Amino acid sequence: MDEAIQKFLAIQEKNKLGGGRQHIERQHERGKLTARERIEILIDPGTFNELGSCVNTTGMRIDGVRPDAPCDGLVLGTGEVHGRPVMIHAADFTVLGGSVGAQTVAKLSRAVEMAALWGIPIVHLLDSSGGRLGYRDVNWAGIDWYFRSQSRFSGTTPQITVLMGPCIAGAAYLPTLCDFLFMSRISASLWLGGPRQTLAATSEVIDGDIGGADYHMQLTGTCDVTGADDRETILKCREMLRYLPSNYREKPPLWDNTDPAEREVDQLSEIVPDDFSRTYDMHDVIALLVDNGEYFEIKDQYARQLICCFCRFGGRTVGLVANNPKYPGSILEVNACDKYYRFLQVLDAYNLPLVNLTDTPPAVPGEVEEERGLLRHMGKILDLYATATVPKIGVVLREAYADTGSLVMSGLKGMGADLTYAWPIARFGVEASTLDYRAVLGKGVEEDAPEAYWKWSREKADAFAAAHSWTAQVVDEIILPRDTRKKIVQALKVTEQKAEELPQRKKAHGSPPT
Repeated sequence: MDEAIQKFLAIQEKNKLGGGRQHIERQHERGKLTARERIEILIDPGTFNELGSCVNTTGMRIDGVRPDAPCDGLVLGTGEVHGRPVMIHAADFTVLGGSVGAQTVAKLSRAVEMAALWGIPIVHLLDSSGGRLGYRDVNWAGIDWYFRSQSRFSGTTPQITVLMGPCIAGAAYLPTLCDFLFMSRISASLWLGGPRQTLAATSEVIDGDIGGADYHMQLTGTCDVTGADDRETILKCREMLRYLPSNYREKPPLWDNTDPAEREVDQLSEIVPDDFSRTYDMHDVIALLVDNGEYFEIKDQYARQLICCFCRFGGRTVGLVANNPKYPGSILEVNACDKYYRFLQVLDAYNLPLVNLTDTPPAVPGEVEEERGLLRHMGKILDLYATATVPKIGVVLREAYADTGSLVMSGLKGMGADLTYAWPIARFGVEASTLDYRAVLGKGVEEDAPEAYWKWSREKADAFAAAHSWTAQVVDEIILPRDTRKKIVQALKVTEQKAEELPQRKKAHGSPPT
């Protein structure tokens, strides 16, 4: 027994050093933390319980000798974040560059299954050079099995990647299959083919900045949250976990609230101009409405005319989607559609109510957006909004036009909005343009066209006209701006036990646009 215990303790001591002090120092010189240092930042102190600590590499030889790879380059275990359990996978770049081998993937795949079975989130602290070159044990090191597990259990428990190093080729699919991707500006890079691979395959020379955190935040929309370095990025992940339930069976977390639910917000009338041609920043509105002014924004540098964030009203966690008139038109174009669609997928998967703050003209047609597939992208949101079964609450501040403002921003009850409120200055319509079509289209337009039919698409219904007809199913009630917060709190309370089921079918999903 004593000999066996000493052997076990020796393995644990060796594991603390990963690939050795030299590699740890190199990691620190690059501004990066080690796998175990990252875990300690993520979890509540003293709560980590490691799994698979005695695992080592199999099936690989370097000059005929099997290399020593503590934990096969992957530290795995459970811990607690804000008192709630999570599964944690941390790639150890000091061990063979954090490369992926058969034991690595076996641990990963099993971790996803265990997290789903136990109903706890899984957080990937990723820093890996990709597949282990020269590996012969299993094709692709068995990473195909992991992708299948990741996809099969998607929407069961939150899957989150915090990327703090390279992620290349096949391994780059791991973070894109997760619910959220956090990236460190100092160290993260995500490519299907990095600069060297691209040069070898196509002779194309690409910029080294391609694939970084800002690139995937601002241009591709792949990244959800960025951080200045490892520590800040992990702490942001830790903060977001406060807003998510542990699994799809749970209701959203209910936190102690010190912000009175009945609080009136008189400043709203000053922030939001009643001159519809003037802009404002919707962030200022959100900060006044939510509990203690705190919210957690997703993709804050991507499609900035649409805000997606987690926040609380009366202690209840919600996902909030709002137009932002500060940026061009606050319209929904292709990028904004993707941003909304992905966020709403997560809300519906994990029972988080949707709150819309609406102030937008219609989608703007044009050659560029039509070529990019605007109709198809709008169709995705229409399909998802109509089939989402979570509570859907909307407040129209000023404008709700046609497809963007009414159909998918809780402006039309027929799409499934539970409660829609409107400020007294709100107006509804099909078209926002005031352009004289005769001057654009020229000959062939009937003289009486404006009076005969064009005017109908340009008519604006104010909030009182919309509220006058209950059968029109547009507005449930007109509210004073200062009462917006308490009306949202009340709406969330009365819809908390909402029970809606989609028509039963043999397959678990429909066939929405892609």
